[in-house]
Amino acid sequence: MSDPGQRNDEGNNTQPMLRLASAGFELASFPLLLGAMGYYWLDPWMGNETPYIAIAGVLVGFCLGFYRLILMVNQLPS
Repeated sequence: MSDPGQRNDEGNNTQPMLRLASAGFELASFPLLLGAMGYYWLDPWMGNETPYIAIAGVLVGFCLGFYRLILMVNQLPS
């Protein structure tokens, strides 16, 4: 297995692509995690019939995911 920072046969550096793939994982995982915490733990604990906390968790998760994505894209070499 080759080092992710090495160049492949076409001469492309694979490190930025791997970092963007991890950013995509973060973008998907933050809303899922925060929404699930709100839906299964906080909403029943607070007695909410409508999952207000879960909806807020999903929105906050998307904001955190996009923030991390923007930080990673700004750190990529030009």
